[in-house]
Amino acid sequence: MGFDVKYIGDFFTPNDATIDVTLSGYGYDVPDAYMVSYPLVEDLKEVKRQIRCCDVVIAHKSMDTFAKACYDLGIPFMPNIITFFLPDSIKFFEVEIPKIDYDTLTYTITCALQVKETLKLLESGNAIVAPRALIVNLNEGDFVREIDLRKYS
Repeated sequence: MGFDVKYIGDFFTPNDATIDVTLSGYGYDVPDAYMVSYPLVEDLKEVKRQIRCCDVVIAHKSMDTFAKACYDLGIPFMPNIITFFLPDSIKFFEVEIPKIDYDTLTYTITCALQVKETLKLLESGNAIVAPRALIVNLNEGDFVREIDLRKYS
């Protein structure tokens, strides 16, 4: 199965993806993927150019810029938690995103679950959508728990 991956970041190269367990862990042959890497920018026009034609965008940095670009282009958006903001539903700017302290393991589990939800969205449309969300917290009894995002009042 061939697929394209666009990575927009500040310290990533396409070669780094060959060791990314979140992609290979779901049965994808990452070395056969077409990788494109772009530098992270804050300019909305440039971000729109970079994500044009994407099926999904997952952003862990510059989330406000990517959320706005995705909304304008009609692309499902996932921030640094596990939920999708769809173009025709609740907006990223309408809810409080919980503050999560990421350590290496929490971040890795979060990324793996984001890949799983992305595959569910693309394959069946049956993914977690805001206001529902999953968060990973290894300091609590339930390591992964579902929450309802609160709307700003």
